[in-house]
Amino acid sequence: MEHLGHKIKMIDHLFKLRMDKNLEQLDVTFAQMHVLIYLFRNSGVKITQKQLAEHLCVKHSTMSGILKRLQEKELIEIKVDEENKKYRNINTTKKAAQLNEQMRAHRDETEALFIQGFSDIELKQLVCYLDRLYNNLLLNSALSDKEIKCFNKEMKQ
Repeated sequence: MEHLGHKIKMIDHLFKLRMDKNLEQLDVTFAQMHVLIYLFRNSGVKITQKQLAEHLCVKHSTMSGILKRLQEKELIEIKVDEENKKYRNINTTKKAAQLNEQMRAHRDETEALFIQGFSDIELKQLVCYLDRLYNNLLLNSALSDKEIKCFNKEMKQ
């Protein structure tokens, strides 16, 4: 039998490749889409690079690169916080807002393809199995409380 971890990794890899291909016409990557959707979901709230990095469970340097490319594409604005000059707040632009529905549609389309051929019962079972796999790895690991919090937050998205 093929190793289950490898199969899950390959599914994840194919999903990301498919999403990147679908988003190519919007000139947005899968990772950039996650940042933008988080910003849209939290519009009106001050969001910093540190908060984004923690929410998406990536290193500060990785988030810095994603934000730099989004800024170059004029999809976000980064401004110094007037109340605390050491913070930079990140906001979406009107250009990004025009992509919001298209990004979500591509994600929904890819997820629909992902579960094609599954009955409602099979889909509910699959979700339960995946939750169990996830929790088995999360609860029986040597992760820090911060990492566990991050993974729990990601699972609820």
